[in-house]
Amino acid sequence: MNQSIGTIQVVSGIVGLLLIAVVVRGVSKRFKLPFSVILVLAGIGLSLLATSYPQLLPLRRNLELSPVLILYVFLPSLIFESAFNLDARELRENLWPVLILAAPGLLLSTLVIGLMICAATPMRLPEALLLGSILSATDPVAVIAVFRRLGAPIRLRVLVEGESLFNDATSLIVARLILAVVAAGSAASVSRGAAAKAILDFAVIFAGGLLVGWLLGVVTGYVLGRVQDNFIEITLTTVLAYLSFIVAENVLHVSGIMATIAAGLAIGGWRRIKVSPGVRTYLNHLWEYLAFIANALIFLLVGLRVDLRALWTTRSLLMWTVLALLISRAIVIYGLTPLIQRFPGSRPISKAYQTVIYWGGLRGAVALAVVLSLPPFEQKETFVAVVMGAVLFTLLVNGLTIEPLVRRLGLHRPLLSDRLEGLEGDYSANQEALRRLPELLGGGLFLGAVATRLQQDIEKRAASLRVEIETLHQRELNDDDQQRSLLYLRGLSEERALFIRLQDKGQLSERAFRRLIATLDSRIDVL
Repeated sequence: MNQSIGTIQVVSGIVGLLLIAVVVRGVSKRFKLPFSVILVLAGIGLSLLATSYPQLLPLRRNLELSPVLILYVFLPSLIFESAFNLDARELRENLWPVLILAAPGLLLSTLVIGLMICAATPMRLPEALLLGSILSATDPVAVIAVFRRLGAPIRLRVLVEGESLFNDATSLIVARLILAVVAAGSAASVSRGAAAKAILDFAVIFAGGLLVGWLLGVVTGYVLGRVQDNFIEITLTTVLAYLSFIVAENVLHVSGIMATIAAGLAIGGWRRIKVSPGVRTYLNHLWEYLAFIANALIFLLVGLRVDLRALWTTRSLLMWTVLALLISRAIVIYGLTPLIQRFPGSRPISKAYQTVIYWGGLRGAVALAVVLSLPPFEQKETFVAVVMGAVLFTLLVNGLTIEPLVRRLGLHRPLLSDRLEGLEGDYSANQEALRRLPELLGGGLFLGAVATRLQQDIEKRAASLRVEIETLHQRELNDDDQQRSLLYLRGLSEERALFIRLQDKGQLSERAFRRLIATLDSRIDVL
């Protein structure tokens, strides 16, 4: 009976948090504030309220932010959603900067943070490096939301989100390896053989996770291509997100995060081919919703978990940690990016992009999961307080100022081709609606007065779009080369849409479709 009451209390607490998340979502949209930041503040407010008036929030003690909850419930859905919706072609084009910032960049960040904390505080080097590895993983949920709302360039979103995806896995692996050093007592007690084994373990865990996830994604894609049931297709993708993580992490002892990333990229790249046309849009919305639920609960629970007295007690260490975090991030971004651009096939990354990537390196769920999962040791509570404080700092300071920074750097406007494509797509949809209106009216489904009013509204909208398109042409398309390139882009986009329709109708084989789309993508990249 007591167990049933406990379950009811937990479920009631989750329902209550979701209701709060809905209210916060409305407030954030109304005042155009980062959703995750307001969630954390709401969680802190609830925590203070529960401390002062425990009878008002009796369920708080049943809602703990445990590492198992983050790693096995929230993290797979967040990672799979990001990988599933990531532009695979753009990721391939920017793979060098993403991988170098996520692996060597994270190791460099770990070293800089560890050395600074060791030099400025009484903390020993192994523990300082462990703290550095935990805090080097980025989690730009609030930043990506700002990018999407403002229409920031796709490449910038891929660089920020791709680095975050891959360095989450790197951070978890490195933290576990450094834990062995901490358990040994000192860095000096680790032999060269042990160091070489640690490097080999890192490579095996990282690459092994990728291989496991990719294989499971391929198998799932094969099954998806042979079923025609919407519920089976949707369920298989959900199972894949969690199964890849569990099999990699618990069965094969490789990186579960890398496995989920590989599985998400595999299915995300195939969704135009393997998934039924009617399921594609639904899948996008489903994973966006699951990510919304995970983020809402994580950041509310973070706010509830924040202990302001512990933050005040560790304020000196926290100040040095935040300073080290900012300096290490600057060294990684501004130091490695110029070197990355020398790699063959790498495109230049502008200073504006570098600045946004630097300031958009927020910390979040992975750092919290790692620090909460640490085995008991003397400084664990200090670690938890410092990581909580650092996560809170980046959310409140970086998260609230990233939008003004993006606007100031002029990265809030989509490319001209993207703006024109959106306007012309909207205009074409309005024209199609006008064309179909007499047919619908003839079927006797609508009253004449309703149809007339609807026709007037559509005509007014179409005229407004037409004026906007012509104005954009006159103001920004003054060069013949620009107009020629834009015309080619439109033609290639139409060609791409035609290939997709043919493939959906079964009139184009998968192999031919892939070859044609790859050719089109390369031509678009040239333009």
